[in-house]
Amino acid sequence: MTRVDRPRYAARIGQAIDAGVNYLRVWGGGRYESDDFYDLCDGQGLLVGQDFLFACAAYPEEEPLGSEVAAEAHEQVLRLMSHPSLVMWVGNNENIWGFQDWDWQEPLAGRSWGAGYYFDVLPGIVAAVDPTRPYWPGNPWSGTDAIHPNDPAHGTSHIWTVWNTHDYRHYATYHPRFLAEFGFQAPPAFATLRRAVSDEPLTPASPGILHHQKAAGGNGKLAAGLTGHFPLPPGFDDWHWATQLNQARAITFGISHFRSLRPLCMGTVLWQLNDNWPVTSWSAVDGDGRRKPLWYALRRAYASQFLTIQPRSGVPTLIAVNDTTTAWQAQVDVRRVSFNGDPRAKATLTVDVPAGGTVAVPLPPDVTTPDDPARELIVADGATWYFGEDVDLAYPAASVDVVVHPTAGGATVEVTARTFVRDLTLFADRLDPAATVDEQLVTLLPGETVTLQVTGAALPAADDPAWRTAPVLRTANDLIPR
Repeated sequence: MTRVDRPRYAARIGQAIDAGVNYLRVWGGGRYESDDFYDLCDGQGLLVGQDFLFACAAYPEEEPLGSEVAAEAHEQVLRLMSHPSLVMWVGNNENIWGFQDWDWQEPLAGRSWGAGYYFDVLPGIVAAVDPTRPYWPGNPWSGTDAIHPNDPAHGTSHIWTVWNTHDYRHYATYHPRFLAEFGFQAPPAFATLRRAVSDEPLTPASPGILHHQKAAGGNGKLAAGLTGHFPLPPGFDDWHWATQLNQARAITFGISHFRSLRPLCMGTVLWQLNDNWPVTSWSAVDGDGRRKPLWYALRRAYASQFLTIQPRSGVPTLIAVNDTTTAWQAQVDVRRVSFNGDPRAKATLTVDVPAGGTVAVPLPPDVTTPDDPARELIVADGATWYFGEDVDLAYPAASVDVVVHPTAGGATVEVTARTFVRDLTLFADRLDPAATVDEQLVTLLPGETVTLQVTGAALPAADDPAWRTAPVLRTANDLIPR
């Protein structure tokens, strides 16, 4: 833990806040977090849920372990109770669920497995030492033995069917009350990966890449996750881009759906914020602290005032979510346009959302009914709706003009679309491992321009073609063969 010092905590917590995150969950397979962590969360106004340190296993309750568990829990509750950022204690991660569903009961043969900790010892300690804070027996937990511990309609729930077995569109079948864990994988930034892996040639299945993939069947799940969205990429650079983009798409799809359910669903906790080594994983920030495309997607999906287009009775509907303490009223221009930029239909709608509320605004039929589903989209002040998956859409070959203006700290990059381009992303770390960019995953209609700020001391010259071509400059268009 010597490398995890206060500045490193501050950097990770800052990245969480900048992505719109307001709640951090300290997982039961991790640690009782440090005073530095809690001090920084206190100062930034973050909320923290601390699991007691039990995760994914059965734990004996007999002596001498029982007394040690009680003593450790008492010490940690006493140590952390003064921190205002700590808002709840949770008994364990997935152990109640595990006892119910993971074939533990036969080998346990009636022996203790931890229930006494979660339902007696730990709540007793919290009640005695820190009585003003809530305690919840487990993540997930439905609130009663009479209901399955991972029932989405009750208490906290986890969703791992998506990633493990199901396409990410399956998120739409869930209506959770509070989603305490879900996620989707992608590799780290290229510079992070290359620092750790020296394979030649570099492939998704080369030894170093596989060594840095610890999820069971992880690469197979990455490939399966592309099915129905993108073709299987032919080479490493396209694989790296496609899997990072698909991670961002999957989590955006899920969060947008869950937030649109407010007040039924009042929270989502993404697994995971960051990594402690350069690994292919579920994180938004990789082991070297570099932000994946997912991080930029989170910043949009967790905006305090959020517009999304969601199906309601099969019809695209504008949903406005207001996570602030004041009312939100706005005029929203909604357009159905072709990929060529030609207008097909338009409406100006008023959204009037109370503090902490959600409003669904029907869209006119001429906006929601495409003339050519493969070549059109709906745009509503940043929210978009496509009438098919990427593999079904007739993207043009991406064409953009790129103008680079060197600055004292890096460069300003102006990208103007000649064609429709979806999810335009500049990978600054491929120009200079120390470089960063302020925005990714930008969609442009023909004639629209985005200005990107790149920081870095060793960037190539403004006229270097690397700025304008793959693998530095990418779009979703690149991944669909023509």
